[in-house]
Amino acid sequence: MKVAIYVEGITEAGFVYQLIKTKYHDIWTDFRLECLNLDPASAIDDLWGFGDENSRDYFLIFDSCSHDAVSSDILSRFENHRQNGFDRVVGLRDIYSDRYFDLYGRNTDRQNIESFITDMQNTIQEYDNSGFIQLRFAIMETEAWLLAMNDVFSRIDPQINAQWLLEKISFDVADDPETSIVHPYSKLEEIYTSIARTYSKHWREIKEIIFKLTWDDFDKLYHSCKCNSFREFYDSIFL
Repeated sequence: MKVAIYVEGITEAGFVYQLIKTKYHDIWTDFRLECLNLDPASAIDDLWGFGDENSRDYFLIFDSCSHDAVSSDILSRFENHRQNGFDRVVGLRDIYSDRYFDLYGRNTDRQNIESFITDMQNTIQEYDNSGFIQLRFAIMETEAWLLAMNDVFSRIDPQINAQWLLEKISFDVADDPETSIVHPYSKLEEIYTSIARTYSKHWREIKEIIFKLTWDDFDKLYHSCKCNSFREFYDSIFL
């Protein structure tokens, strides 16, 4: 299996990096994982190459550094990936974006989201309709997936549990963040503010969450009834 994965930013790059590493339980002989930043000025040293260069499974993560660049970067490179033996190219971007708001406003209406996704996927299929390119979306943001894996927050501060989240930031862990929260990132901000800290999408803050995620967290989310967009993304990579 040889897969190229294009993501919109460092949160997504770190998330995918940790997902793949933990899936293979860090057994470096079973896979090879590399991460490239398409803006060298934004490169992250922590996302270093990992695994056996001769392994059967190879994953190459590209950080496109913006929402809209994910599609354009894929379209400018997918033929090269095909010629170099990749099985598929997967894109990951948020729904939450100026482009979405300009069309549909600030809401999580499922019909609007599906229309937005379909229009963007149709654009991809104009260039390649073989299934080699699979464009996936985090609804509304990748941070929704983090909120759904809320056990991780107790590893940052032991006082954070389901009751604390409900009382402090009005987040019910029984809800699906994908359908109940327009701006999941703002909920992460509220969590950090409530423990007298800041969360502003800097890598030092992102990695504190990302690198505490375990395979059990990802597996639990996959088999839950929450965040179907995560399952679709996962299946695009591994199935």
